[in-house]
Amino acid sequence: MTAAALHGCTAVTGTEVHQLVPYCGTRRRRVGLIPHNGWLPPEDVVEHLGLRVVTPVRAATDLLCTVRARDAIAVIDQMLALHPVDLREDFRAQVRRRLTERPDARGTKRGARILELATGRAESPPESWLLLEVDALGFSAPKSNWPIFAINGREIYRLDLAWPEFLIALEYNGYAVHLDRELEDARRAEDLRRRGWIVLTATADDFADSRELERQLREAFRVRGYQRPC
Repeated sequence: MTAAALHGCTAVTGTEVHQLVPYCGTRRRRVGLIPHNGWLPPEDVVEHLGLRVVTPVRAATDLLCTVRARDAIAVIDQMLALHPVDLREDFRAQVRRRLTERPDARGTKRGARILELATGRAESPPESWLLLEVDALGFSAPKSNWPIFAINGREIYRLDLAWPEFLIALEYNGYAVHLDRELEDARRAEDLRRRGWIVLTATADDFADSRELERQLREAFRVRGYQRPC
């Protein structure tokens, strides 16, 4: 996580700094400093902000296999977003290759799945978590931050997650962001419904218990004529 944070990925915060020390070196523990013995090939190390850190590709590969799934997809989404749109697939391909070459195969299968889910379009960690939850429930992958345009071509809305072929939208309602915006959100949802969309809303509670979210999604797809959207 330390290297990811230094590269600009702040989806997961913490106060501990992880440091890699050669096997012949001495691991000195200090408050907030977590030393690890290990070795890195030179191509996996870059100098950043005056510090020697692992490359984004190496950091992404390790995180995908070792941290909890929500943290992994949030960080990978941010790493993809740091790249220009036309270079994101190249970064994904590099990480994909490194996953197949990783000496320790533990976590690589899960990591590969998360890597393919990430889009680089999520605007907050909860949006990344919601995408992961939808996948875990067995639904087909939605589009992230799908734009809605007016007749004159002007973008008027951007949907957190959407299945545009079914006109189904899933929005994340974070308390802090949507505080005092209930009326505006309601008007937005009503306008989308007039345009033919089914609009569903998820909250932080759905990450603890997703049964109601699953029920609403299955009902939305049933209305569109699909019993099993996955």
